[in-house]
Amino acid sequence: MTRADLIVLALLWSVGLVRLVRRRPSAHHRVMTFSLLAIALAATAHDPVIAQKLDSVTGGADVAALVRTLSGVAAAASVWVFATALSGPAQPRPYWRPRLYLVTAAVMVALTVLFLLTVRQPGPGTFADEQPGQPTVVLYGVLSYVAYAAGAGRGAVLFWTQARRSGRTLLRAGLFVLCAAAGFFLAYVGLRTLWLVAEPIGLRPPDWLVVGQQGDLMAGFLLLAAGCALPGIAVAGDYIADYSALNRLHHLWHTLQRAVPGFVLGRTPSRLGDHLNPFNVRMRLYRRVIEIRDAQWSLGAPVDDDPTTEAALLLMALAVAGKSAAKGTSNPRVRRTRRSGADPGDAVDREVTHLLHVAEYFASAYPPLLVPAQRLRPLEDEYGEEPFQLDGGIVGEPGVRRTGLHDGAAG
Repeated sequence: MTRADLIVLALLWSVGLVRLVRRRPSAHHRVMTFSLLAIALAATAHDPVIAQKLDSVTGGADVAALVRTLSGVAAAASVWVFATALSGPAQPRPYWRPRLYLVTAAVMVALTVLFLLTVRQPGPGTFADEQPGQPTVVLYGVLSYVAYAAGAGRGAVLFWTQARRSGRTLLRAGLFVLCAAAGFFLAYVGLRTLWLVAEPIGLRPPDWLVVGQQGDLMAGFLLLAAGCALPGIAVAGDYIADYSALNRLHHLWHTLQRAVPGFVLGRTPSRLGDHLNPFNVRMRLYRRVIEIRDAQWSLGAPVDDDPTTEAALLLMALAVAGKSAAKGTSNPRVRRTRRSGADPGDAVDREVTHLLHVAEYFASAYPPLLVPAQRLRPLEDEYGEEPFQLDGGIVGEPGVRRTGLHDGAAG
């Protein structure tokens, strides 16, 4: 096994296994993960060293050839059903394709029967290369290459179409790379078909054909792994941005929750517990934004386009709430308002960006160490009359930024 082959196998298996451990995967995610793992298994069985060890363990000849063929057919079928479910009309069960599954099972059974009927001799090469003129070998090659071409062609059309529609840079790049990988697999099928046709008619395949099909296949595997990894990088970047925003909003959220109990769903986690929880980050960020806005509405602190003004209004509302609690009165509520220019398509990311500015100004005037353990006390000046105001040293632009990976995120 060469170093290049080892890198390709490591990339394929690492990307497939990372996708496998995702919590609550969607149906689309499961199908593509299955396809990627099937292709990784086919690439592993394609290696001569692993193929020889598999033959020695099983006691049969060219068992690895059957393993990689069946894996390739399964991967092609999963790509086909994925493309059909994604590009077709919406259905309650988009992957319920019994006819396609029956055809795939019939092809795999036929390939296994042809493999068992073929006379195979132990040796370094495969039975398809050593005895290309046998009728069973020809039928074996035709069935497998038709299945490969169907899956690669369907995948190329799907990836090209989706890449042109995608607005995300890394996702679009990954789809174009996957389209190129499908093109390399189609080229490999073409080269193997030339090999299959040349031998029976008495033509000796040129040396470039042997070298070309091997290099073409490994290039396709490498591009496949890279294409699947690029969208994962975008997803990881989004996750890191959401995780950072979630924790940067903790102080503001926790302070408001103590001032207005009852707006947080479930038990309020500690800062350490909130920081160490890596699950459901995006959903928790949604809830955090909603809970902060609900608490502001209850306190009577209006939403403002200027984060400095909103932070000052929020601090004053907390001070008034603290005085009202001490006197046994309630704080009047104000009508909730929508910030101007909010687009429903990216409303959450806009709200998160805005609240990160508010949270930084808020923390500058009201650091976490000043939060009482039991209840909030009024924020007053030295005379006990005026509510706390932001001074000129903390109204400068803090440079808070959400992320560039979310579409429509404000800087």
